[in-house]
Amino acid sequence: MNTTLTPADLDPRRQAMLLYFQGYRVARIAEMLGEKVATVHSWKKRDKWGDYGPLDQMQLTTAARYCQLIMKEHKEGKDFKEIDLLARQSERHARIGKFNNGGNEADLTPNVANRNKGPRRQPEKNVFTDEQIEKLEEIFHSSMFNYQRHWWEAGKTNRIRNLLKSRQIGATFYFAREALIDALLTGRNQIFLSASKAQAHVFKQYIIDFAKEVEVELKGDPMVLPNGATLYFLGTNAPHGPELPRQPVSG
Repeated sequence: MNTTLTPADLDPRRQAMLLYFQGYRVARIAEMLGEKVATVHSWKKRDKWGDYGPLDQMQLTTAARYCQLIMKEHKEGKDFKEIDLLARQSERHARIGKFNNGGNEADLTPNVANRNKGPRRQPEKNVFTDEQIEKLEEIFHSSMFNYQRHWWEAGKTNRIRNLLKSRQIGATFYFAREALIDALLTGRNQIFLSASKAQAHVFKQYIIDFAKEVEVELKGDPMVLPNGATLYFLGTNAPHGPELPRQPVSG
């Protein structure tokens, strides 16, 4: 059966309505279909064309074209593409209709509903990008005093460094920063042991401030980095005593 229809085969009353939806005036529609103007005016009044809203017009027009293509016996590639497009538009129209009838945002955008399904993945904490680590190294090395560079060089070849130091020479500040760099680059644990927890937390605050310079907010006690390195801040609970620099610990 040949199902390819010509305009003459189609219902003129339905054609007239679809042309009206396209914005043609009644007189022009009558001329195009070879009908009397009075006849088209009668169809318009009886079928209440003016009562159809934009969504109704889209649905009727899409359905008419879809059915026409589906019934086509010998389809071409462009026909299948248009059929797929029309089907997707029909789904979209259905969602809009549901939204207009008291639905919610999920009716318009299915992804809104899907994003709340399943277990939520917790954001990874204390994450540094390679660029941020490079920036920290740059800040660390550019802020050293010459005597601190000796500490740094000694640390490359010596597991234990004994320092005889005076006060207020920036040792706490330096070793806090060195510890974060070492933890990020090697994955080794870092332990800060001071006479009190409060003193140990001075190291912690310096490390937090250092990370903020590359817009990373460190959290946790102990602090755990994505590469597995953990930074511990411990106090001996002794009433008085010196603060002891951290020691990297392989773990």
